[in-house]
Amino acid sequence: MTRRTRDFTVLLGTTGFVLLLLVATSALGPVEAISALGVIASVGMAYFVGSAARVPQGLSDSWAEPPAPEPAEAGPGLLTALPLPALEIGPGQKILAFNRAADELFQLGNLPFARASAVIRSPVLLAAIDQALERPGAGPVSAEIETGPDETWRAHVTRIPAGRHVLVLMEDLTPVKRAARARADFLANASHELRTPLTAISGFIETMRGPAKDDTAAWPRFLDIMAGESDRMSRLIADLLSLSRIESSEHVLPRGRENLAEIVSASLAVLEPIAAERGVTLKVAGGGQDMPEMTAHRDELIQVVENLVSNAVKYSKAGSAITLSFGAAPSLAEARLAASQQWDVSQRMTLLQALARSQGPEAAVWLRVEDQGPGIEREHLPRLGERFYRADQSRGGKITGTGLGLAIVKHIMAHHRGGLAVETLMGQGTAFGVWMPVGA
Repeated sequence: MTRRTRDFTVLLGTTGFVLLLLVATSALGPVEAISALGVIASVGMAYFVGSAARVPQGLSDSWAEPPAPEPAEAGPGLLTALPLPALEIGPGQKILAFNRAADELFQLGNLPFARASAVIRSPVLLAAIDQALERPGAGPVSAEIETGPDETWRAHVTRIPAGRHVLVLMEDLTPVKRAARARADFLANASHELRTPLTAISGFIETMRGPAKDDTAAWPRFLDIMAGESDRMSRLIADLLSLSRIESSEHVLPRGRENLAEIVSASLAVLEPIAAERGVTLKVAGGGQDMPEMTAHRDELIQVVENLVSNAVKYSKAGSAITLSFGAAPSLAEARLAASQQWDVSQRMTLLQALARSQGPEAAVWLRVEDQGPGIEREHLPRLGERFYRADQSRGGKITGTGLGLAIVKHIMAHHRGGLAVETLMGQGTAFGVWMPVGA
């Protein structure tokens, strides 16, 4: 009943009551009262009909009831506002609406109103959709699905209260799974690297206590091997602690002002005796005292120089030379070219891209360490910089490193918003280059 109908009913009832009261008091006769009531009813009905006719279609005047609110449903507009892939699925598993993220994930552009089973290959997710469609009281359901060899998603299936529709929201679990796998691999590799020297030391101790107990002439050789394994374990623990420290502060920009020429000079003072012991010559090219100061962490950049030169020394033969060059550039792009693209014909790989700190061209510095070793095969280049990864088989020789040197360099350059790249020529040599913005 509308407000207009209720008001007319009240008016008619009130008028009838007054007329009956007048009849009862003999102020008005029955015939006159009935006639008056009929006139009032006719006038009221005419007003009621005319007022209703004046209400425009789709609108309501002050006499009309406010329209009932429409039930909320998921639709293209709502799905578009969602940052995650989302689909609205109706009876028969028909896809009624989806957003752009879902289109990119399931390739739905050419399949309007297709069935979910035509694009979703997960029986678990399809069963969850059927359950939500058929059971009104069913709560939200989650299911993990594999959409690729290294891609995992979690689907959240929820029934929409109005109508037999369900909303499927996809959450990308790939970064979480990848991080968990990386942590597991790191622990496994670290345990293996620590177990190897410990096993060697333990074995020689048992030998010296047992079969070689009286063979004191062999003890110096055993002790030398044990000392080497102990040093290797100490270096590994030091690298792990250094890597952990760098990672924990990677999001905080350095604050010190340093000069790259001074850092190179301080590093070479430590590295030249090591290179001379291996019969390798260190050469310095470029740079100069006019190098601009940069925002950097001094100890970390010294570690970068030492790790890159130490790697070059390990893979260089006696009589060869290692060239260390550095300089300044007006932009990060030019610094990258100077650090990583000096040979006409070579295999190159950017292991870390530098991040600019300003919108326009930004002054930068670069450093390049070039050896005359055997080179690195192309298939190993993408994995350089991974923890514990070594390309020893492609470079020859017995290598005693921890496998963390390049990983430390990569994280230090990320801390400085810099880049890292490798350039190699099989049989001629390898060069590693780093570059970074000068900063404020």
